[in-house]
Parts: sequence; C-alpha cells; structure tokens
Amino acid sequence: MENDREMDQVLMNIRNASGSIISAALISSRLSFMLLTYLMRLAKKGLIAAGFSDNFKAFTKNTEGNFTVYNIPLAGNRAKSIEQLNRLELKLQNAKKLTEKRALRNEIKELRKSLPELEQLNKLGIYHCVLPKLNGSGQTIQVAVDKKSDQMFKNWFLNHLMTGLSGGEKGMEDLKVFTEGNISIFNLPFEGGELAMALSDFNTLGMNYSVLPDLKVGDGNSQIAIPNTDRSKLEAWFKMWKDKQMREGKEPGEMYDMDKESYMDTGQMEAEDYVADSDKKYQEANEEFEKKSEKAPRTASMGKENSEEYVRFLNDKNYEKITIDIKLAGDCASAKAREMQRNGYFVSRVPYTWGENELTLILPSERVFKTNEGKTYIAFLPKNGSTLIADKEGNIMENGFEQVYRAYDRVSRDFKNVENLRKGAKYQKGVDPTKGAAPKTPKM
Repeated sequence: MENDREMDQVLMNIRNASGSIISAALISSRLSFMLLTYLMRLAKKGLIAAGFSDNFKAFTKNTEGNFTVYNIPLAGNRAKSIEQLNRLELKLQNAKKLTEKRALRNEIKELRKSLPELEQLNKLGIYHCVLPKLNGSGQTIQVAVDKKSDQMFKNWFLNHLMTGLSGGEKGMEDLKVFTEGNISIFNLPFEGGELAMALSDFNTLGMNYSVLPDLKVGDGNSQIAIPNTDRSKLEAWFKMWKDKQMREGKEPGEMYDMDKESYMDTGQMEAEDYVADSDKKYQEANEEFEKKSEKAPRTASMGKENSEEYVRFLNDKNYEKITIDIKLAGDCASAKAREMQRNGYFVSRVPYTWGENELTLILPSERVFKTNEGKTYIAFLPKNGSTLIADKEGNIMENGFEQVYRAYDRVSRDFKNVENLRKGAKYQKGVDPTKGAAPKTPKM
C-alpha cells in the first residue's frame, strides 16, 4: 500500500536525518514526530481514516512542526461528533458505489455543521488541524494550532470557555458584573469528588465563585474564579484543608493564582498524553509497531534564554523556574539516568547529594534553557505535576513540586529583556528532596 511505503519513508528520513522538509520538521519537534507516527500507524491498521493522518502530515509540513495541541471542551455529547466523523470517513474511503459515496459525503457535511466552533476557527483564519478523538470518554476534542495563530486562537478560546461555563454558584458573566471585573483565577490541586466537597464548603462560607471548564480531566487539578474580596476566605480555607491532608499523612498539592493565559495553557496536550488517553485498541495497535521497529532516539531541543518557548514558560504560572549550575549538568551515577540522557532528556545531579545518597534530576529537554553564556541552565518545574528523580541504583521516583524545588535556588537576578524575578528562599542543606516519595515505575 502507498500509505505503508510513505510511512516507512518518513520513519527512515527521521532516523537518517535526511534533508527533506518533513523530516526536518519532525526532528525539531518530538511532538510532531510522535503524533504523526501514531496517526499513520492507526491509519495503516484501518482504525482511523487516512484523511486524518494525511491532513496532519500536511499541517506538520506547513507549520514546520511549530504547533500546540489544545483540548477544547464542548457542551453535552457533541465531542462524540468527531468519533462519528471518523467512522463515516472510514466508510467513505472503503465505499465502492457512487451512490453510497454521495450519501456519505452529505452525511459528513451535515455532521460538520454540528461543530460550529471549527467553522469559527476557519473564518478567523486560525490555521489548525483537528485530530481524531481516540477516547470514548470526556467532552473535549483535540485540535493542533499553528503557533503563528496562537494568540488569535487564545482570544477565541477564552471567549469559548467563558461562554460555555456551567456549575458554580455564579456564571462567569454574573461574577464579572457582581465584582466589576475584580476577579482572580485559582488552581486547586484536586478534582472530582474532592472538588464537590470543596464547593460545599465554599457555599457554607458564603463565597462567590465560578467553576471553570476542566481542560485536562484526570490531572488532579481544577480551576475556579472568585471575586478578589473573597480571596482571604479561600486562602484561609485552603490552609485548613492542607493542614488536614498533612495530618492524615497525605502530600497535598499547592493552590496558586493564575492569569487567563496560564489557565488556557492547562489545556495544552503533550504527545504522550494524547497516546496515553487513547482507548485500549489504539494503544495496542501502536504497541505492535513499537515491537517491530527500533525507536528513533529523542532529539534534545534545549533552547536559549529569551527564546519564544522560554518566554512562554516564564509567563505560565503553572510552572516555577530553578537554576542549575553547569557543573551539575550531565553528572549522574545511575545507568538508567544515563540512558535517559542518551534519549534526549536533561539530567543533572541534585545539589547537596553525593556518594550513596546521590540523586539525579531528570527533565524533558524542552523545559531546560541555557543562560549566562552556557554556564548556567534554567529549568521549569510543574507546580502541580510530578518531576522524575533517580537514585544511585537507578530507581526512578515521581516527586512533587515542593520536594524538588527546595533543592534549588530560585532565579533572582535580572535577566536581559525580561522582568525582574521574585526573590526566593535558599535550599535548606541536609533536607532530602525525595523524603516521603514512594518509588514508582516511570511512564516511558
């Protein structure tokens, strides 16, 4: 089949680092490589329509791999229209009779009308590519957006999110009117049942709030908007909640305020998340290919201070920055850490750990940037996500933000062309940054 030969050629181009436009884009973007490979594999197995992988391949070429994938929530069961669209496209590509093809095209046309959001993106000139919906649950669809259209998309996205608000004591528009726009957005380190209990407490406290759409269901976080006048109530409640969690031997996450941009950034999706969230049949099909083919090595894509990606992380309040001295970078004792380094991850020895107690920090290279003429690195840690730490024996642990962050100095000096950064507390020597963390098998 032509699709088979094309996929083999793309993979060969990536491995051989040939000069083709497709391979150059893929090599520069792990997201592009992983998603295109995944979609082409599913198309080859007949699980998704070839049009989805063909469209994404063209999109990858045209954007040179510079795009972001967003979760876009839709009301009711409308997200399932993308699943239905895939089924109809599959029928169409296999149809033989002209009358059957005509009927299917008409059905597809009518189905697209049930998703006016996509037509809105087209009318605004936002270059995007709709990805197939591969999970049967959830009320979101996944759309890749050209980074050149990112700000225009975010303007549309925010309006879409605020219009579709549901839940909470007040809708967002009511909250804005009630507060004359003096509101704040907070990230809460829980969701589901825990969020429901928290909202019950908020009602008891007489707080005004609006629950924002969860753009990444299952990540253990929720976002709410509250009037600034209720901020002290929320902070007092959270302190009591956190103390209770700690008394029960749990390790609670952090609450923090965020701007609208950082809230929308929670809807960004990594390639690994897209694959991991897929239904089992898609993952099993992908694993068949993984067993037959040698994995292409990850290409490190460490950027420089003040690059576009650096500024994005700097402004994203879901992350906090740390500095890493070049003397620590690449210094790792365990074979497992060295293996991850060879596959494009950034590794460095954790400060104040030596010998038998040596620990190694492992980060995606995309979140690490060079500064100070290459003598120092700046890395970004997720505030309510996990960070990998390896011990000398190669056991890898998933650690919370505070456990890792306290091992490093905050960035406090004035960088060129960026605003002054807040001062932070120094690392407390002698504190084990992995204390209380249970070893886990890493997801690789």
